[in-house]
Amino acid sequence: MTFCTFGGVAQGKGYFVEVGRMGVMARVAFFIGITMTRREAFIALNLLPEIGPGRVRLLLQCFSNPQDALGASVESLMRVPRLGAAGANVLHDWEKHCDLLNEERRCQRAGVSIVTCEDVSYPSQLREIHDPPICLYLRGDLMALQKSGNALAVVGSRTVTQYGVASTRLLASDAARAGWTIVSGLARGIDTIAHTAALDVGGCTIAVLGSGLEHLYPQENLGLARRIAENGGAVISEFSLGTRPERHNFPMRNRIISGLSRGTLVVEAGLQSGSLITAAQAIDQGRTVFAVPGRIDSLYARGCNALLKDGARLVESYDDIRDEFSILPGLSDTAIRREQAQQDALAQIAEIQLNPLEYRLWCAIGDGDREIDALVDELDVPASSVLGALLTMEIQQVIRQLPGKLVCRVPDRRVKAKKD
Repeated sequence: MTFCTFGGVAQGKGYFVEVGRMGVMARVAFFIGITMTRREAFIALNLLPEIGPGRVRLLLQCFSNPQDALGASVESLMRVPRLGAAGANVLHDWEKHCDLLNEERRCQRAGVSIVTCEDVSYPSQLREIHDPPICLYLRGDLMALQKSGNALAVVGSRTVTQYGVASTRLLASDAARAGWTIVSGLARGIDTIAHTAALDVGGCTIAVLGSGLEHLYPQENLGLARRIAENGGAVISEFSLGTRPERHNFPMRNRIISGLSRGTLVVEAGLQSGSLITAAQAIDQGRTVFAVPGRIDSLYARGCNALLKDGARLVESYDDIRDEFSILPGLSDTAIRREQAQQDALAQIAEIQLNPLEYRLWCAIGDGDREIDALVDELDVPASSVLGALLTMEIQQVIRQLPGKLVCRVPDRRVKAKKD
């Protein structure tokens, strides 16, 4: 077992995910005689270089399913628009470019869920954008993605003034109290303050990374990431576990911040701030942009003031955000809180039907924490089948994966065996 840190810091910082390695022989055994599912194919596509959400969309227009795209000839792939020779060769030899089983095993051991674009837990609002991510890696509570239906992005400069700190705390905490999920990027400055303000009032918050979950950036926010994951929120990324925080990743993650949210609030930003990229993407996605006005002589206010000149909604208090959405059905504060309560109640009383293997696993897990390897031995079922069933059960929100290759039941879930 090996431990990986965020940001490559190996000493004195602690760890957010724990990952392990597996050998080539196990990987070979996995693929012999086993049919790849659509879900596995999407995860594999997400791991490949030269392939992204836009090209996956084009592939699905040319092939009936993602598995066929991975098994197609180079000649067939060359006929896909804008794929090119490099993309065709990567797809044809996809097993040389990614290790699907190792990625899934490492996620299992780290307590990381992978939500694909076709899974029920994938946020419906995110599906609406032009280039929705193929997969979301998640550490925390899957329910946070469902709560993102009423989400507000709060973003701004990494360097902040006392005015920016006070404004962010006030607006993010008031929105979280009203039932909004606060979405931001876990960066220094405004992002950190927004996440913390939501947590301090018992609200839900989602952090979107510009790196894989093994390499959280900045490292100084490791404790905040843990706090988010342990208090009903989620830390998510579209990047594979081992992706480092490269500069070009952050504009990509910004479209997810705005895409998850009904509106984007920019609190404090200079003219070159990445927050303006998020605001521009929100506009392209048809979402509302809000901005807090600043001093005319402050460098950190110029971005916000420019947004206001271009038509962003001016915000002086949470009431300005509330009033913007209150005219839309179901988006008043009362309706949002009622919807969240209904979702929580339905999740507790809904009876989930499990197939025979899933039901056997449910019974075997019992009321405590169980090791995945012990479940494989006890049920005498191939490890790949057990892992697939556990992933499905986690998406159905009847079990939760824990660090150390452990699983447990989600409390108050009712299940029954599916009838043939």
